[in-house]
Amino acid sequence: MSDDDPFADLGDTLEEEPDDNTGDTDEASESEAVDETSSQEVVPQHDPMTDPAFTYEAAKQRPFYARETTIDDFDSWLKYEMERELNKQGYQNIVVREMTDALLRTVVEENLIDEVAERFEEARESAFLE
Repeated sequence: MSDDDPFADLGDTLEEEPDDNTGDTDEASESEAVDETSSQEVVPQHDPMTDPAFTYEAAKQRPFYARETTIDDFDSWLKYEMERELNKQGYQNIVVREMTDALLRTVVEENLIDEVAERFEEARESAFLE
């Protein structure tokens, strides 16, 4: 090392260090400590009263084509009737995707074919009367 430049041999030192961490280094000890800490972390429990059932990323957005009045009625029902009912039951952080998912599952699982077909027929018949 030169007295004029205290960093003159820095390049030599860096080149001499091994590429792998096979030895007992401080870095290895630190990473082991992090691993031990992370394995001891408590994973928060899911609270069905406050936590959504699924993430936004798990949802698939699809367009619905309906008349503006139908959409307005649906939005009002969802916001003022359904959300209010869920709030009364103690649910918090209610998101539209969950309510929409529940609605679609209800239509399918309750096999509401007759009811939906009836609404379809009513719309077709009323279209010719207007």
